[in-house]
Amino acid sequence: MERTTALQSMSKGHRYLMYDIFIAYMAMGIYLTLIGSALPAIKEEYQISYQIGGMMMSAQQIGYLVMGIFVSMIARRLGAKTTYLFFGILAFVGLALMMANGNPIVLLFSMLLTGICKGSTANFGNQITSTLSNNDASLLNLAQAFFAIGTCMAPLIVVLCGASWRTSFAIAIAVGIIMLLHGAKVNIGPEAFVQETGSGKMDFGFFQKPIFWICCLLLMCYLAFEASVMGWLVTFFVDSGATTETIAQLLATALWFAVLIGRLASTWFAIRFRPQQMIPVMTLGVTVCFTVMLFSHTLFPMAVGTFGVGLFMAGMYGTTLGGSDNLIGQYPMCMGMFIVIPGIGAAATQSAIGTLADQIGIRGGMYFLYVLLVILVVSTLLFVRHQKK
Repeated sequence: MERTTALQSMSKGHRYLMYDIFIAYMAMGIYLTLIGSALPAIKEEYQISYQIGGMMMSAQQIGYLVMGIFVSMIARRLGAKTTYLFFGILAFVGLALMMANGNPIVLLFSMLLTGICKGSTANFGNQITSTLSNNDASLLNLAQAFFAIGTCMAPLIVVLCGASWRTSFAIAIAVGIIMLLHGAKVNIGPEAFVQETGSGKMDFGFFQKPIFWICCLLLMCYLAFEASVMGWLVTFFVDSGATTETIAQLLATALWFAVLIGRLASTWFAIRFRPQQMIPVMTLGVTVCFTVMLFSHTLFPMAVGTFGVGLFMAGMYGTTLGGSDNLIGQYPMCMGMFIVIPGIGAAATQSAIGTLADQIGIRGGMYFLYVLLVILVVSTLLFVRHQKK
C-alpha cells in the first residue's frame, strides 16, 4: 500500500516524530471533545448562559487562529522543538484552570489556552506530515484519523466518569503529561518543519494563488462545522429534549466513531481518487445527513444523520490540504494562514450559535450552520472547476 510505504520509507527519527504527531492528534481529539461533552455540566454548575458558552468556543477559535499567525515566527526564535512542546501542553493547563474556577474570565482564558494548543499542534502536525510525506493526502488523512480516535474515546471517558466531569478532565491531563514525555525525545529538524531564516523575508506569494482562497473557504466551512458540532452537539441533544444526557454522550461517541471510519476510508480512497472527485461527495453527504439529524425528533433517524455527518465530514481537512497544489511545501507561512483565515469564520460561528440559542433556543442556533453549508457547496464547485483547468 502506498500509505504504508510513505511511513516506512522514512528514517527512524522521522517515524518517531510522526508517531508523536499521531499521539498529539489523539490527545487533541480527547480534550476538545471532552470540553463539548462536559459543557452541559459546566454550564449548570457554574450557571453560565448560552452566550458565555458561545464566547468560550470563540475564545478557543481565537487562540487557534492567533497561533496560525505566530507559531512559525515563534519557532524561528525559540526553535521548533521548544515551541512544539511548550504550546502543546497549554490545553491541559486550561483544563486544570476550568476545574478550579468557574469565573467567566477564567473560563474564557482557559478556552483561549486550549485554542492556542490546538493551533500549535495543527500547524506543526500538518506541516511536518506534509513535508515528510511530500504532501501525501493519504498520510494527512491517517494523521487526522488519530484525532478521530481521541474524539471517540472522549465521550466514553465522560460516561465512565459519570457526573464527575472533573475526573474526565484529570484523565485528559494525564494523557497530556504522557504526550509531553514522549515528545521530549523527538528531533524536529529543518527537513521536517520548514522555517524561514531569521533574516530572511517571509514569502506570502500563495496569496496570489486562487487555489489558496478556494481551499481557505473549504477549510473554514469544515473547521467551523466541526467545532460547532464538537462544542454544541451534546448540548443540542439534551437541551432540545431529544434525548437523555447518557444517550447524547453515546450519540457523540457514534459521531466520532464515524469520523474515525471516514478518515481511515479517506486514507484508502485518497490513493485511488483525486481530491476533486472526493470533496463533492463529502459536501453532498454532510448536507443531507445534517438535515436529517437536525430535523429528526426520534432516535433512529437522529442517530443515522449524526453518524452520516461524521462519516462524510471526516476526510475534508486532509483531502483539501492534499488538493492545495502543495502550497504548504512551497510556502512555510501558508499552513499558518490555512489556520488563521478559516479560524476567523469558525470563531464567528461559535458566538453566533450561542447568541441565537439564547434568543430562539439551541435548535434555532444550529440552523446557522446552513450558512456554512451554502458556502461549502459554492467553494466545492470552485474547487472542482479549478482542478479541471
